[in-house]
Amino acid sequence: MDRNELWAQAEELADLILQTEEIQRYQAAEAKLQQHSEAQALIRRLRSVQEQIEEFAARKVPEAYYRHLTQESESLLEQLEKIPVVREFQEAQTAVNNLLQDVSEHLGRVVQERITED
Repeated sequence: MDRNELWAQAEELADLILQTEEIQRYQAAEAKLQQHSEAQALIRRLRSVQEQIEEFAARKVPEAYYRHLTQESESLLEQLEKIPVVREFQEAQTAVNNLLQDVSEHLGRVVQERITED
């Protein structure tokens, strides 16, 4: 089997994964989150604050000069986590990540077993 065939098989596996309950739940949660204006505003502000923090850190500015931004970032995260649709999205995202991790581990285990069988 050449790599192109392998990639085609991987795409078929991806199509199967897209049909799982975890992916369906993730897509529904993401759609709800996109429609939640308060959450979207907080997310935009959080991204902006995080970008500012990254800029200061990249320029090696002492944290004391941007500690207020770090505190604001933490506050925004706390506010976001109190919103039910955000928690629902996070849970769905964790479930998808776990599914992908399980698939990857299973694939690795099967390959290793078959290598040692030969």
